[in-house]
Amino acid sequence: MFNFFIDKYVKSRDFECKQNRDKLIRLTGIMGLFINFLLFIMKFVIGLITHSISVVSDSWNNLSDCLTSIITIYGSILSGKPADKDHPYGHGRTEYVATLMVGLFVTVVGLQLLKSSLENIFNPEDIIFKPVTIVILIVSILLKIYMYSYNKKTENMSKSTLNRGVAIDALNDVIATSIVLFSIIFFEFTNINIDGYVGVVISILVIKSGVEIFFDMGTVLLGKKISDKTMDKVIEIILKGKYIVGVHNIQLHEYGRRKVYGSCHVEVPANIDVYSMHKIINEVEMDLYNQMGIIINIHIDPTYILDKPCFYCVEDPKELEDIDMDDINL
Repeated sequence: MFNFFIDKYVKSRDFECKQNRDKLIRLTGIMGLFINFLLFIMKFVIGLITHSISVVSDSWNNLSDCLTSIITIYGSILSGKPADKDHPYGHGRTEYVATLMVGLFVTVVGLQLLKSSLENIFNPEDIIFKPVTIVILIVSILLKIYMYSYNKKTENMSKSTLNRGVAIDALNDVIATSIVLFSIIFFEFTNINIDGYVGVVISILVIKSGVEIFFDMGTVLLGKKISDKTMDKVIEIILKGKYIVGVHNIQLHEYGRRKVYGSCHVEVPANIDVYSMHKIINEVEMDLYNQMGIIINIHIDPTYILDKPCFYCVEDPKELEDIDMDDINL
């Protein structure tokens, strides 16, 4: 089903293309908004009819998920805006800010659920058992499993932090609704009301996921270190450059998916002509961009001497455009 929507709405599987990636994320937001609002209406009505605080609490959780879906939609739109005078590195970090807001909303809803659940423990109401409640909760679990599935798939295809956060939230909803279902069935067979206690468990799960999402994205926005795997790959590509024997002072800054800017110093021969070395450096910079999407400025540090130096001199630098580097005996 999700593949059908991708083919109809996105119309391309090239998610390295930012336009397609943004459309894919936006699609998941639209789907999530529809599913969560439907679940909110059903659970809220059934919760009021059956006097179940855990079902009502679960419905408010779905309403908060509607807000996260709206954030997902607008986050993908804003992060896709091109660079401008005030934001020369683009708006890619908007996605991180949107994910941060998702974490904040989830945490606030969790705290509200905790408050209402504690009140229910001290002032419990008997749960009115209705078969339709069981049916709706089972449908809710299945829909949330579906939401987790397509958000996880989107995360894998687009490396979207937004969809990762929504997927975590959906999985928590599966656990939470399953616990609610258990509490209702448990009351029907034992006449013991654990509704408020179940609500406390749900709220703790919701708060936990919200705090984790919030702090994960907060770390990224504060300037999280680039992964060792990425750094090793960058060094590997740089050291493939002709006559480059070392690299240091690597600075990489992330401004969104495939928007990494940086600089570094490379160790090169002191007795090589500047035009030849300039072309080698340009090739390394292009390799980094083509293979990893990293835009980097490389500074040369002359640190050693070639045993057999050869200086290729030209009167006009434009002549270099017609020179094949493979024909130069450096």
